Amino acid sequence: MKAQVVFLSIAILAVNSSGTIYSSLTEKSLSNQSGVLMKKQNTDFAFFRTHRQGKGVESVWGLTSIDGVAGFLVQRTYDDPTDPYAMWEDLGSVPSSPFRSFKYIDQTVFPGYINYRIKAMMADGSSIISEVSGVRIVSH
Repeated sequence: MKAQVVFLSIAILAVNSSGTIYSSLTEKSLSNQSGVLMKKQNTDFAFFRTHRQGKGVESVWGLTSIDGVAGFLVQRTYDDPTDPYAMWEDLGSVPSSPFRSFKYIDQTVFPGYINYRIKAMMADGSSIISEVSGVRIVSH
């Protein structure tokens, strides 16, 4: 008797008004007839928070799984993040590690509303973008 393996891929895509695609890709395989689970992969942001840290802003995020993540790109904008012409500035990169939580401190902030997002760069060339998290800096 041949064992059958069924793969189930679910891609949830959302496009904001700026045309940025946010995706959550979940790929799981279902058990074969003998009940053996063949493959499971689920990489998504578990959380993403920003808060003022001294004269800067600290971004902290975590993933449900780090499988296939090559690194992260931290981005910010002073524009409305839903504006299709918002300019997202690349601040820096954070390498992947065996840990599931990461942080980045932005020391070059000006007063105002600042929005951040994290782009997880996958080993296969794709990327996953986090939700946007904002901070209001009144003065230094």
